[in-house]
Amino acid sequence: MFQVASRPTHHHGAVPEPLNLAMSHYQTTPVAQKLNIPRRLARPSFAEPSRDAITRIDPGLAGVPLEYIRRSLAGNANQMLTALSLLTIPGSLPCAHLPPTIDAPVRPSSQTPDLSAFPTHVLAILSSRSSSTTPTIASFADRASIPASTTVPLYPASALVLASHCALLPSLPQGLPPNGRRAALTLPIIPLTVPSPETFPLLHAYLHTMRPDTLLASLLPALANSLPQLSGANTSAGSNKLVYVSQFSSDRLLRLAHALAGAAMQRGGSQGGAMSTLMAHIKVVNGLWQNVCALGVFDAELWGVMDLAWEVILAAMTKVSEGR
Repeated sequence: MFQVASRPTHHHGAVPEPLNLAMSHYQTTPVAQKLNIPRRLARPSFAEPSRDAITRIDPGLAGVPLEYIRRSLAGNANQMLTALSLLTIPGSLPCAHLPPTIDAPVRPSSQTPDLSAFPTHVLAILSSRSSSTTPTIASFADRASIPASTTVPLYPASALVLASHCALLPSLPQGLPPNGRRAALTLPIIPLTVPSPETFPLLHAYLHTMRPDTLLASLLPALANSLPQLSGANTSAGSNKLVYVSQFSSDRLLRLAHALAGAAMQRGGSQGGAMSTLMAHIKVVNGLWQNVCALGVFDAELWGVMDLAWEVILAAMTKVSEGR
């Protein structure tokens, strides 16, 4: 198993290295303490993505400011989504049949995006068996150690997107040069362990689209219709600034918490059922937080969305527990 650069290499089969987290993660409110839920999401020590990793992917980006690279990628999100829609890639494969590469046919289109918009790798996501409070650093998985009966989900990904956002992601192996006809792309399949495979699609989608509104709606689905949409005028995509989240005042958060508590009561049918519903939301946000920590993503808007969702869910749990 290959571990993150600058970290000690672990022996085959060892548990990946846990992250050091601020103790503020364990400060609690009465309802959170009763349910053993941290009051706030802790921040790991800040780290910048590797400039060497970015330059290896595109030598032309040497010396280009990281924020400019991220903003350019965010501006190309629609093209990347279009490119992805033209590829035929299975959603999962059994490990017994997990090849080192996969040929992804490209459907003909009158408006085929530039080759740079297409994914460069396919991530096969596995669990690192991390605890819910101390996530482990993401690492490449040794194929020989994966049970043949395991079925792994596959996620096409851009190496440049990952390298520009994920400070703790090991450098991906070099992608294969495309053929001239582009009838198909040959993409390396990279088995990658993360703490929460179930919530990886949320982070994967955010990094490739930079849509905080879509992410928040996924974390609080019962409130999706009442959440503001991201407009071109207030987009923060790639800027590493709080723009979307800053429009939520304290009063607005309280109203969202009240609405979420009501939706949970309606769905659960009782106080206990409502708390179970809200605990499921907590589990999703916690899983996303684990993956964000494990990959070393420090995007301000992403953290703002997670903090906002966490705050709303905890406030809704307080309302339900107090019968208000």
